[in-house]
Amino acid sequence: MALRICVIAAAALVLASTAAAAPIRTKTAHLGAVRATITWQPVRFNIEAKRVHLAIRRRGRTLVDKKLGPAVPWALKVRDLDGNGELEVIADFYTGGAHCCLFTQIYRYTGSRYVPLRHVWGDPSYAPRDLDGDGPPELVSADDRFAYVFTSYAGSALPVQAWRYRAGHMTDVTRSFPVLVRKNAAMLWKEYEQEHTGEDADVRGVLAAWMADQYLLGQQNAGWTSLQQINAQGGLGGDPMWPIGDAYLAKLRKLLTRLGYARNG
Repeated sequence: MALRICVIAAAALVLASTAAAAPIRTKTAHLGAVRATITWQPVRFNIEAKRVHLAIRRRGRTLVDKKLGPAVPWALKVRDLDGNGELEVIADFYTGGAHCCLFTQIYRYTGSRYVPLRHVWGDPSYAPRDLDGDGPPELVSADDRFAYVFTSYAGSALPVQAWRYRAGHMTDVTRSFPVLVRKNAAMLWKEYEQEHTGEDADVRGVLAAWMADQYLLGQQNAGWTSLQQINAQGGLGGDPMWPIGDAYLAKLRKLLTRLGYARNG
């Protein structure tokens, strides 16, 4: 028995040593004169990280050499985000959790050093797409502020968003791309039509995001008419943990105003 206990203890020490010595992981991106490298040690099945380190070299000179926080490196890219001929370093990170969060650090060269800009996406992340055909991409995402507001996360839906990076600043340019918004609104309305007649249907999250799209398209009056008709038919019910009926409409109106969708009422 003593021998068996010793063998088990030795095995446990080996496992502990192996876990403690998880291999360092590396991501590298290189374009033109710029090379970026992130290294880290994964923790807990790579949902956490330690010893996260970023280095950026430009024309052979190291201009960034720093430790970062515990978020897991997700992607690393070097590209010209704003079309000014200067390359940015784009590092994406995941903070862990079921529905949050993804964020991006964009490092911009200012002539002597790199200055970071941090942008939090939440759960949906983003995709670079050149929506206007001018070369630099817009960053297409969704408004994570609508999650959990009117129903559970599973029942929530998010309005589309498009962001533009220029000279160290991120600007919401969603209203400049009505085709993108109309496509998202059509998808949300189709989802509403498919779900609203189902047993225990809860369409409050879908309709909230759809209504935000209506404001982006300047069609808010018609949107409110549709929501009021749905409410009159008892279609804005669900788990009473979140507002229903008239209370839902009132909360939605306040949210759209607070978040800047309702610019004209």
